[in-house]
Amino acid sequence: MLTIQTWGGWGDVLREISLLPCARKGAGLTKGLPLQFRIRHLPNESAGVRNDSRVPSPEAVQDLLSRCPGLRWEGVGPVARWQRLLARGTRLAIEPIHPRLFDPGLHWLNEDAIPSPARGKRIVVQTHLDGLPSKRWPVDRWQPLLLELATRFPTDSIEVLDPSGAIFRRTGIVVHDALTFPQAVRLVESAHLLVSVDSWSKYVAGWKRIPQVIIVPDQTPDYPQLTASAVWRHSFRGLHRCPEIKLVGLKPDGLHCARYTFGSMAALTPGGVFGEIEQRPPERDSKSIR
Repeated sequence: MLTIQTWGGWGDVLREISLLPCARKGAGLTKGLPLQFRIRHLPNESAGVRNDSRVPSPEAVQDLLSRCPGLRWEGVGPVARWQRLLARGTRLAIEPIHPRLFDPGLHWLNEDAIPSPARGKRIVVQTHLDGLPSKRWPVDRWQPLLLELATRFPTDSIEVLDPSGAIFRRTGIVVHDALTFPQAVRLVESAHLLVSVDSWSKYVAGWKRIPQVIIVPDQTPDYPQLTASAVWRHSFRGLHRCPEIKLVGLKPDGLHCARYTFGSMAALTPGGVFGEIEQRPPERDSKSIR
């Protein structure tokens, strides 16, 4: 039984559990195998994460991962080096034949219920009004983009996912600002298209193969180590070969190299983002919420 080290923000947690086949009965290459993984979570004070990064508590991580029968919570603390190397080696062995993320097979509880889309297909926009400064885009930039989406897709439901998104209700947009994190994950899983500022949601859409447009600003003002190549190499593991993903602001130059193309969010225009949305891959077929 392998041990997975989780740490940091929700994105880091979701990436680590979806790099290995954690679904209890397996899927694809691992179908029918009785796989199970142990989880140890590294708390914020040990992970070197900024205090304003809104990292979840170990209790919140345990609560979410309890919904995955293929995972067994083993508490808080670092994983032994040999265990980290074993998990990493397993992933490297799997990657050539399964380079994408695995769906961890989360089993939803009654309290995780979310409303059905108001109409048609669900387009989820994660506006990221709070959080790291390098990822913030002013409300007056988001509003014209949301209105353009509502105009361009009048039969679909445009829905904002953001704890601080109440301001967008003035424009008649559906806003989800009081969801639990399991509900937020379930909302993304039910989307037909995701638009986000490089966040945890890209992993959820990635394991469900949902078309998405990801805005990736220069994040070095917050973390100097987050060069374009580092973000592409580490934050997009499992997403490198996903044809349903369009990137705004990050240009890959091979498997391990990339460059930022517009720099800070201040240089981004609503028109530039909408142009990428119009050129997105075809939306997936409608399906019911699990």
